[in-house]
Amino acid sequence: MRVKKNGILLRIFCMVMVIATMLANVSVDAFAAENNLLNTYGSYFGRVGTCINLNQLQNGTTLQHVKSQYNSITLENEMKPDHMLGGSATLITVSQAKSLGYYIPNNYKEAYVPKINFDTVDKTLKICYENGIGVRAHTLVWHSQTPSWFFRNNYSGNGGYVSPSTMDARMEFYIKTVMNHVYTGKYGSCVYAWDVVNEYLHATNSGWEAVYGKGGTSPEFVKKAFQFAYDTISYFKLTDKVSLFYNDFNTYIDKDKVIKLINFINSDKKICNGVGMQSHVGVTYPSVDYYTQALQAFVNAGFEVQITELDCGNKSESQQANYLYQLMSNVIKIKKAGGKITGVTFWGISDDVSWVKENNPLLFSRFNTPKSSYYKVLQAYTDAGLQQGSTGSNNSFSNTGTTATLKDGWYYIKNVNAQKYLQVAGNNGSAGANVELGTGNGAAGQKWYLTNKGNGAITLKNALGYMLDVTGGKNEEAVNIEIWNENGKDPQTFMLKSAGNNQYGIVTKSSNYTKGLDAANKGTTDGTNVIQYSYYGGVNQVWVFEATNYTQGGSTGTNANVVVADGWYYIKNINAQKYLQVAGNTGANGQNVEISKGTGVSGQKWYVTNTGDGYVTLKNGTGYMLDIAYGEDVDGANVQIYTEHNQDPQKFKIVKEANGNYGILTKASADKKSLDVYEFGTADGSNVCQWTYYKNSCQLWKFEACN
Repeated sequence: MRVKKNGILLRIFCMVMVIATMLANVSVDAFAAENNLLNTYGSYFGRVGTCINLNQLQNGTTLQHVKSQYNSITLENEMKPDHMLGGSATLITVSQAKSLGYYIPNNYKEAYVPKINFDTVDKTLKICYENGIGVRAHTLVWHSQTPSWFFRNNYSGNGGYVSPSTMDARMEFYIKTVMNHVYTGKYGSCVYAWDVVNEYLHATNSGWEAVYGKGGTSPEFVKKAFQFAYDTISYFKLTDKVSLFYNDFNTYIDKDKVIKLINFINSDKKICNGVGMQSHVGVTYPSVDYYTQALQAFVNAGFEVQITELDCGNKSESQQANYLYQLMSNVIKIKKAGGKITGVTFWGISDDVSWVKENNPLLFSRFNTPKSSYYKVLQAYTDAGLQQGSTGSNNSFSNTGTTATLKDGWYYIKNVNAQKYLQVAGNNGSAGANVELGTGNGAAGQKWYLTNKGNGAITLKNALGYMLDVTGGKNEEAVNIEIWNENGKDPQTFMLKSAGNNQYGIVTKSSNYTKGLDAANKGTTDGTNVIQYSYYGGVNQVWVFEATNYTQGGSTGTNANVVVADGWYYIKNINAQKYLQVAGNTGANGQNVEISKGTGVSGQKWYVTNTGDGYVTLKNGTGYMLDIAYGEDVDGANVQIYTEHNQDPQKFKIVKEANGNYGILTKASADKKSLDVYEFGTADGSNVCQWTYYKNSCQLWKFEACN
């Protein structure tokens, strides 16, 4: 009997354990379904990232995994100088370099520069831009993985080391050329941080040291590197969106040196935002407390901190899980107390592709196979009292962009990816009519009146008389966008988020401004449906606002000759798809006017003023007026800027053509000639002149409203 009873008890015990295990698994699965790295750490810190390479990003399955867990990537090696410059120099002349858009400093005295390979960078940025993924650019100045020839005479591996002044010019050329390439490109807005200098405090026998000598914690060349980088983001007006970091390992050992170094860099002006803590840690060293002391010291010094290369070597999964739980709990605690910690990057996707895979250092053992460490990291988040989607109040960057403001007025609204317009389906003015994309045709259903309501809120009323509206006001993915009778409620309230280059996201108040207007499935065909979807700034979610003169009832206000309303605009040439600008962004009498890629500089901004007689003046952001040189009424007369004098050479007539395009006729020619890109030029720097108006594409322009 006793044996039988024990057998029954044993069976009952086993059943209980099986049920308990099943319940535990259900709990873990439910937790995993609810929380992930993206909607916890990504929301609270602003950025949660991984280390990757282009080949991995080009794999669709891997890309989907990245998007499900992260909103940031760092290229492991492919933005480092040796990859960009190559094992040996490919030299081009300075003039060739300038034609490629390279930045050549005034103090650059050499006849040649090395060609820079941007192929991998361009492909990476395109993928990230189109998928709403941010990029930490790593790295510009590093003693390792920089070819020795870069420091030597004639860029030769056998040459002697150059002088510090020569190296200064080379460094400025390299930093500004790389950064300019990124931010003048279509996809550069996804780059939110740069590791400007990497591991200087641990460099020995490097080319930098051979040229400049030992600098201790006051290295002038490091300070210059940050100045060059800061000059660049300042030029592109990105100082409030892009952070510049000094990145290093063992920062918990060298925290005092790091603080002295960054304070030296910022001794004249704050040009370094803070420190990137690489964080290649192990369960036995450093202790969590030791690491935390360094993090707290950096925060106390007023630095922005990003944890840039986190992995954790271990001998057992449970050891790693407990260590990372304690570490992330402390990081969150400092963040909650006001520490400016704006990102966490795990250094790789999974153990099997880690640079130190023998140490099993990551949160996934294999692709998409989470370890207990993954769940413990998420548990640290929830145990800190944070909910899914919590946001840190001191994030310096948000992937949803900054709130933007445009003037009240009528606009065509063009989707950047499809290059087609927001319209009411069938041009049908009735409550509930669908909103979609269509080829520009100037119909009333493609015209929208923007009204500012204060605090960044706007409404968009269609020329058919109905308001843009989120169906049912639901805060859900893929909710349809329609038009509806005006009611002043949240479903008809929106906000603009700047995406750079005169592009804007249109986010919905119904979703607390977390979701935006989205061309479904990245559609590009006529009739592509427009829905509400989580806003990440992808090309299918950003829009260009093109001003139009339309008003219901046919009135154009007090001046019936107004074609384009007073205000600031970018003016884009239809043929070249490039913008009217002042050469060199320089304000001076006689400075040339040309076309170039959109960069957002003041030299590309023009203020339209209607003068009441059917003409307008165009004042540039540099403070000078658009002007026909000498007021000549001849084909080929040059277009320039000049001090305002209110005479005919500075007066123009804007005439509307098909598809929302405009000609800009010159009063100096009695309206017979217009602004023309000479010989249909499409390259940056193509000259703008006056020519007989034939309505050619090189003579047609879009007016894109800007702040």
